Amino acid sequence: MKITFTGRHVEVTGNLKQYAEERLSKMSTYIDDIIDIHTTLSVEKHRHQADISLKSKTGVFMASAETDDMYQSLSHAIDKLEIQVHKKQGRRQASRTRELETAAGE
Repeated sequence: MKITFTGRHVEVTGNLKQYAEERLSKMSTYIDDIIDIHTTLSVEKHRHQADISLKSKTGVFMASAETDDMYQSLSHAIDKLEIQVHKKQGRRQASRTRELETAAGE
């Protein structure tokens, strides 16, 4: 899993990278085939925005969050990504269950 960071009008510090990497590494427990993750952090006046795009073999997931603190923005964006991945996994499991039920019923 490759994680890249881009900072717009902000320097991406080591602590910020470490925090994001720790939270994003937990995503591999939900989805196995992550290709890469691109994180864009930007600051405009008092708005701190975090945009994350996760590419995997099962799809592309994107999340964005904006608060007055960069750590909170990152945390909210990662939470949104986790919700999307859980929803996708639930759909995949439901689809497999329906396929198995119809195959067993025939």
